[in-house]
Amino acid sequence: MYFYDKANSASLSENVLSMLQKKIISGELKGGDWLPPEREMAERMGISRGSLHQAILALEYQGFVSIIPRKGTVVCDYRKHPTPQSLAVIMSYSSTELDKSIFVDMTDFRIWMERECARLACSNAYDSTLLEMSTIASSLCGVESDVVELIYRFHYLLTQASGNSIFSMIFRGFEPAVRSLTQQSFQIMGTDLKETAKLMKKLVKCIENKDEAAAENTVVQLLSHGIDQLKSRYR
Repeated sequence: MYFYDKANSASLSENVLSMLQKKIISGELKGGDWLPPEREMAERMGISRGSLHQAILALEYQGFVSIIPRKGTVVCDYRKHPTPQSLAVIMSYSSTELDKSIFVDMTDFRIWMERECARLACSNAYDSTLLEMSTIASSLCGVESDVVELIYRFHYLLTQASGNSIFSMIFRGFEPAVRSLTQQSFQIMGTDLKETAKLMKKLVKCIENKDEAAAENTVVQLLSHGIDQLKSRYR
């Protein structure tokens, strides 16, 4: 039986919703698991059954659970049967506690997207965008704070350099998750940013030279530099 913490009083249903989302997205609760009866859960959390029911209704709308009359509430496999609402929650999820399969799928997608952005940037990037990317790469090793902001900005500029506005929108949609994972990767690696800065500079140079194959390979190296650190959590 799963343990459910008591919810804070600020916004009970939202706190419970966030708590349950985290248990599902982290993999603590898996598809096919049944939630305890609502009365029992409400007592454990110290909230009203009404507040709990509102949270569970929201989870059902988001595609994370299914309420089955006279049986209870079962966790859905949102990976096999996603909804626009479940994707929106994943995109805005700011915790680093991710189920391994979601982490792998998310990073695979990001590598694919940024490879395509790097390729398109060779034809579509503005000089001003490349100049800002180069400036970030040059300044990265000289800062003690705002490292995550600089790295996020560099990759966002890459999506803009592609000339494809949908890629930029998707990247911005994943901003909370990207920032959170970036923060953790550098907590694991420490403060040595030399390799990251080196690969950033190399990527800009490849784009300036319109070398699509080299740009794709370099952005994969750049992303893998951080992703490999995060994979250590699952070993």
